[in-house]
Amino acid sequence: MLTGQYTHTTGIMHNTRTVDVSSLTTLPQKLKAAGYQTAAVGKTHAGPSVEMGFDHVRIAAGPAAQEANDYKEYLEKLGIEEPEPDQAMKAFDAYTSAIPYEHSREVWTGNEGLRFLEGTKQDEPVFLWLCFDRPHAPSFVPSVNPFPYDPDAIALPPWSEHFYTKPGTRRPGCEASWNVLQNGEAALRQAIANYYTLISMIDDQIGRVLAHLQTTGQLANTIVIFTSDHGEFAGEFGQFGKNTSTFDVLYRIPFIWNWPGHTGREQTHELVELIDLMPTLLEAAGVETPRTVQGQSLLNAIQGSFGRCGVPWDGKDAVFFETPFVKTVRTRTHKLSLCFKGKDHWGQLYDLANDPREERNLYGNPAQAWIENKLKDRLLCWFIETQQPQIHGCGLDETTPNLRWYQSRT
Repeated sequence: MLTGQYTHTTGIMHNTRTVDVSSLTTLPQKLKAAGYQTAAVGKTHAGPSVEMGFDHVRIAAGPAAQEANDYKEYLEKLGIEEPEPDQAMKAFDAYTSAIPYEHSREVWTGNEGLRFLEGTKQDEPVFLWLCFDRPHAPSFVPSVNPFPYDPDAIALPPWSEHFYTKPGTRRPGCEASWNVLQNGEAALRQAIANYYTLISMIDDQIGRVLAHLQTTGQLANTIVIFTSDHGEFAGEFGQFGKNTSTFDVLYRIPFIWNWPGHTGREQTHELVELIDLMPTLLEAAGVETPRTVQGQSLLNAIQGSFGRCGVPWDGKDAVFFETPFVKTVRTRTHKLSLCFKGKDHWGQLYDLANDPREERNLYGNPAQAWIENKLKDRLLCWFIETQQPQIHGCGLDETTPNLRWYQSRT
């Protein structure tokens, strides 16, 4: 989201790596250079936020953030100790907390976001990256909160043991046991109830921010984007949390844009990616998009019936996602995932038009060889085009141009 690049391009495959800002231009850097007041509040997972281009920083996250945990210091001043996650991560790590609702991570993040907005200069534009740490494990909620959910009233999605015969469905570590077979239906219901409570707590804080913008008259001139970095199992396949599989429940996320006078009340059923966020915002702000960005602007799509000069948005015919050793291409009708780990490899191929729950793996099926090979070619071409290696220092003379960030589309 902050670089407009795919994971294998940045080379950042886990939480403790950070972006090399000496060779990349980030979204907050570009907006800051254009005169925006920039702030990161909550969880960033992007390394030192000041180096990324944020002037105002307030963090509520764990050690992987590589920054001071301002929320932890806030609790310490109040004499409150945040509960440590159960190292065994049993029962989906879902439990109640003695931390009062008004001092929860969610309320603190909302308060800090509002504090920044209230202190901004009215004659200068603002970019606020307001990132709520949860819903994310550990899923502890205040023992007394305004958004309780009854575990017994939770409607569980259908599941079967067939899911556990699929390749690549398990994540090494605690989440490998986060399923109904290991912990039972009652524990799964409680975990989902906590998950829903956390979502409502976040919605409440976002409502406070929108109300502030409305009251101050800023909402009419503000672009608001509601999105996430990934999805979660919330009972699908009898699972909870996330893992390294590539099912749609983990990759379909909210992507809601509101820009009064520019966006309508409509849904666009197209394929988009988070790398598209940066070029879209930069175009909307009238700021040049760096050639390092691999996403494409969605401005025509989000403007809908307000589209510029009636020019339609042609969309994407495929999107791509990845984790270490796993690469996936998804079209409107099919999805192919390939994984290589040492001598072992596996594949998954789904006909999403006829099997939206991804229950029947068609990989290796002779009758589907034509679509499997077509998608393998597509995946290979994507990987080669987006790898963007640094070629200086490879025996080439100084007059040879650096081809990193070469874009065939241009």
